Amino acid sequence: MQQRRDRVTPVLFAITVLLALTVAGIIHVAYGGQVGGPFAVADQVSSTTKQPNTPYVCWDGNGSGSLTRCPDPRGEDGMRWVFPGYDDAARSGECTRAETGRRDLFVECSMTWRGSRVHLHYAYWSTWQTGQKKYATTGSTPRIEQRPDGAMSLSWRPRRLPTPHGEASWVTAEMVEGHGWGVAAYAGDGEVARQALEEFGEIRDLREWRGLPR
Repeated sequence: MQQRRDRVTPVLFAITVLLALTVAGIIHVAYGGQVGGPFAVADQVSSTTKQPNTPYVCWDGNGSGSLTRCPDPRGEDGMRWVFPGYDDAARSGECTRAETGRRDLFVECSMTWRGSRVHLHYAYWSTWQTGQKKYATTGSTPRIEQRPDGAMSLSWRPRRLPTPHGEASWVTAEMVEGHGWGVAAYAGDGEVARQALEEFGEIRDLREWRGLPR
């Protein structure tokens, strides 16, 4: 009897090992040849788990719990946000970027618009007073009006001046008091310059300055 038990024990052990190897092989195939242990599963879950949506989206695309935590618009992406008409200007002509003087950003868009040659200058000034002084060199007194967002807008009526754009010698500009973003339009006719500024130079409402609710 003892000899029979001695023979059965190795057989049962072999069967157990075989079953274990079979189950392991099935798991291996199910996971595409990769080990499916607890750490691998945890990694998969953490990489696909989405963060809960925040109530606001900043101008740079990042979520935020409050618009006050969003940064002020900066750079070319910030320019596109501040000036909703910039994309239309870029589609209508050719835009080039430069960094000169105290401007943190300067982009010039040149196009033929309504039969006239028009140039739009989008700029960010290190201080808004720097931009104000620049536009004041046109020789016109800015018109100051209250915007719907409560801020004060400064707009310079078209003036004819020597410009780098030859016949496009009529210049008009606008900015918002207290903010460094400004835009100017150059054209061969004062009314065309004014209309181009109105078409492509809108400055975003300050209530949307840093972002929007979702």
